[in-house]
Amino acid sequence: MRLKLNNILKIANADIELGGLTVITGVNDSGKSTIGKVLFTTLKTIRNVNQVNKLSTLDKIRSNLYAIFSILNSKGIKSSFEESFSKLIIDLLEKNKDIKDFSNTILEESEKSFLPNRNIELLKKILNEIEIAISDFYNPNILVQKEFDNISKSEFIESLNSFGEKFSSIEFYDDTIDVNDSKVILNFEDGNLAKTIISGNSSVEDITYIESPVYLHILNTLRFSTFVPTDTFRKISLGLQKGYTPYHLADMAEKITSNQQTDENEELLNEICSLIDGDFKIDKKDNQLYFHKNGNKIPTVSVASGIKSFGVLLRLIETDNISPTKILVLDEPEIHLHPEWQIKFCRIIIELITKGVPIVISTHSPDFLQGLRYYAAAKGIEQEVVYYLAEEGDDSLSNLRNVTDNLNDVFSLLAAPLQSVMNVDAVRNTMK
Repeated sequence: MRLKLNNILKIANADIELGGLTVITGVNDSGKSTIGKVLFTTLKTIRNVNQVNKLSTLDKIRSNLYAIFSILNSKGIKSSFEESFSKLIIDLLEKNKDIKDFSNTILEESEKSFLPNRNIELLKKILNEIEIAISDFYNPNILVQKEFDNISKSEFIESLNSFGEKFSSIEFYDDTIDVNDSKVILNFEDGNLAKTIISGNSSVEDITYIESPVYLHILNTLRFSTFVPTDTFRKISLGLQKGYTPYHLADMAEKITSNQQTDENEELLNEICSLIDGDFKIDKKDNQLYFHKNGNKIPTVSVASGIKSFGVLLRLIETDNISPTKILVLDEPEIHLHPEWQIKFCRIIIELITKGVPIVISTHSPDFLQGLRYYAAAKGIEQEVVYYLAEEGDDSLSNLRNVTDNLNDVFSLLAAPLQSVMNVDAVRNTMK
């Protein structure tokens, strides 16, 4: 799999290999987080369209048909289609019945029954909405544009093109199961999505983006607070949803509070529980997440951020949201971990890689980088790890360079600040 970006926010150019462990490093404000968020937005868009497209279209057809028959019944008109209502919905969507023929029949029945002109005009409007819904269903590019626009506005608020650049693009390729290469190409002009190309079958079912574990004590709040509907709340109208919470936070919250359970990876789950000396569980009474330790049920707001970091992984593994078909993106996971736990976290990550889980990590910690290198070597999977360095150019935009075979460049960059303040005796002498 590959992700290619051109003139997307801070990134001028990037060509990134995905599928094993992809590590992106660099200084602050070099565009590391942009990579993960763009990947999340793109793949989540495709996933949502594939998952929800048919159900939402069926719901739209159903509600509009109810409106049509309500208008007819209010004037005492009994349509011949009402008796096979459920079958009619499926037939219209699957084109067993032509929507134009159906519309003409409804309008003819209305005119023969001398339905008032206003009611006839309302029928025409509703029938047109059904026709548009069916047309959109068979044109996924339109649906992708709508979904991408919703998610990207939630994640970035601003348009995705780099400042001063007219054209930009996002490309995702996956030849894992499709010999013809599954691809998603999004072309932008002046910040607006101008062209969408989607083809093939991707091996990716879903993606999760983890920005920070500190949100664990407000999971239910996050689930309700995004304008982009998550799976559970997708049928709630957008007008009932609140706030501008980024979609990836609501998505994370929904997955962590999921009741879905898996029996796989028990050994890894036990290792994490042993490391943090406890377990994270959802209380069925109040649907809140608690940390269970030594027989005590501790609210997550009182749990250390480092423990929460492992708790996020624990819950995602338990709820089957980490797997070979589901990409995990971790944005600077080392932030809340002291050096010893950074290394232990690296070991867990490498264990997941050995199980075929595709993971993308952004980091600027040399300790964390070395931990990943060490355990990848220990497990004999160094060939499945690729490293990139985000480097800012003269135009303030960053290019991503593959540094897998030359990590000294990265360590030199990340260690330089510490090296500059190592000689305490020298600085003391300057004060004399």
